[in-house]
Order: sequence, then structure tokens, then C-alpha cells
Amino acid sequence: MQVGHKKAYSKGGGTTLKNSVALCYRCNKLQGTDNWDAFLKKQGVTVPGDGVRQLLKRLSLSELKFLAAKHGVKLKGKFVEGGLFTNDYRQAPSKNQYVNALARLVSENDVKSGLSEKLNSRLQ
Repeated sequence: MQVGHKKAYSKGGGTTLKNSVALCYRCNKLQGTDNWDAFLKKQGVTVPGDGVRQLLKRLSLSELKFLAAKHGVKLKGKFVEGGLFTNDYRQAPSKNQYVNALARLVSENDVKSGLSEKLNSRLQ
């Protein structure tokens, strides 16, 4: 067995237990510098959370914000340094940031029930 990196060391992945996986020599060579999810997909393994991620990507930004608030997710957005004549500022969180944060926390049922809850509140 060999120790592989879920995120390649050459791409900034640390040598930590959280980023490590036990692989045979062949699989370690096959993975190369692919991240763990990409490697699993190439092997035909379904990555948990893909269905949730796809469902979240189809939602509007306001729906994602609603789900984030419901689940206590707070995002700061991206810090942008100003230039010579502009000030520093923080960009609003992007749709991708909401998708990534929520995909780790919610299930498909959470998303569907959260959206039906929002729809019901609109109708009342």
C-alpha cells in the first residue's frame, strides 16, 4: 500500500491524515495529480453528494440564500484589494460558494423540503 493525496501535493494538498488515502501502487499511479473526486469518477464510482450538488446548481441565488439562512450557513464572499484610486471591498458570495457550502451540509430531501417551505411562505 502507498499513501496517496486526495488533493495532489503538487497542487497545494497537504500531507495530513485528512488529505491522505491508502492506495495500491497501480491506483496511486492512475490517480496522478487528479483530485480524489475526479479519480473516483474515472473509476466509475459515484461520488456522494453529486446529486445534491446538481440540484443546488439549478437553484436561483435567492433560493440558495434562503437554504443557507435556514441551515445557519454564513458566507463572507471574496475580499478584493483596491487599486491606487479605489478602496478595498468584499464581493458578495457567489452562487458557487453557496453551492459548495450547502453541498457539504444538506441532503436532497433538505433541499426539496426547504424549497417547498419557501413556496408555502410566498403563498400565504
